[in-house]
Amino acid sequence: MFNYNYSNEVEWIQVTDIDGGLVWINLEKVERIYRTSDGSTFECADTVTRTIVPFEKIPELLGGNLQ
Repeated sequence: MFNYNYSNEVEWIQVTDIDGGLVWINLEKVERIYRTSDGSTFECADTVTRTIVPFEKIPELLGGNLQ
């Protein structure tokens, strides 16, 4: 469900959206992440991506510890 690059910092993540598709999210553009009933929502200035990522897993995902 999670993919990340192997650089020192995670810049992009690929997650499953609520429709079952894989989407890439540029973490440099994320302004807010919040819990929703079906997972988490990543909000950027021009996009809102609803995902099935459990909100509790966000710290691990951002740290590059999940794959």
